Amino acid sequence: MSNRIKLRQLRAYQAIMSSGSVTGAAGRLNTTQPAVSKHLAALEEAIGMRLFIRRRGGPMKPTHAGVKFYKSIEGTLSGIDNIANIAREITDHSSARLRIAGTEPLINSQFLAGALKRFKSKNPNVRFSLDSRHRLDIEEWVVSRQADFGLALLPVGNPLISTHAFITTPAVAIVHKDHRLASKNAISPADLVEERLILPGRQPLRTQIDLAFASRETFFNIDIEASSIMTCCRFAAEGFGIAICDPFTPTAFQDTRIRVLKWEPEVLLTYGALLNKDDERSEVIDQLLTCIKEELDVQGF
Repeated sequence: MSNRIKLRQLRAYQAIMSSGSVTGAAGRLNTTQPAVSKHLAALEEAIGMRLFIRRRGGPMKPTHAGVKFYKSIEGTLSGIDNIANIAREITDHSSARLRIAGTEPLINSQFLAGALKRFKSKNPNVRFSLDSRHRLDIEEWVVSRQADFGLALLPVGNPLISTHAFITTPAVAIVHKDHRLASKNAISPADLVEERLILPGRQPLRTQIDLAFASRETFFNIDIEASSIMTCCRFAAEGFGIAICDPFTPTAFQDTRIRVLKWEPEVLLTYGALLNKDDERSEVIDQLLTCIKEELDVQGF
């Protein structure tokens, strides 16, 4: 593998991924198709990896390794695009930008929107970059400093990350307002024997839900699994079954057809900020964490 990777090679690769073809990439980069093909071939040689399956006359299909490679460098390329803005922010002391990477429930939550509004009222010149990411991607972004901090379910096992917990709260059950269980104050596994379950896919929240069921010998009908917890709430609102999720997603979903019920026994979820362990925590981040805590208290979490 060569270390001589050129930015123009990465740009060609990025353009092909975005457009789906060498022709489209050439148009985006205002160059020729042979030039794009040459850059791609040089990049593949430099990294020792085949990035695309070539099909004559058809679209460029990325290999499995190519997809993984692109996901890993996407944030870096975006950071390069923003170099000029970063330089301006450093020289202009009156402005700053916070890059936040969070799981979907937290990025879309009502409490985060309220916390950012609270923060902006005191710091009007600070701007935000918000990215909804998978938990492992968030850890990688924090370690590589593509994000100033992350928001996710704790704990975190990565030794390069420090955490700041801001709330421990129980998981909830979501049902359609006309569901037979909608009038209950709380539901438990005993209520689910003849029900269809809607659960998030393999992620930390799902692991904790599975542990809550582990001591039960009863068979449960998991009808739908979804990588997005927002999707779980959507299907519950449509009457497909009962979703078990974090308490923040329903605040972003805001559908009058759903009822949010207590889940028993409690599945406690601790959420917090993920920070690069080697970085000194800035005053701006401290202020935002304070605003998050204040907004959670106001909203009754």
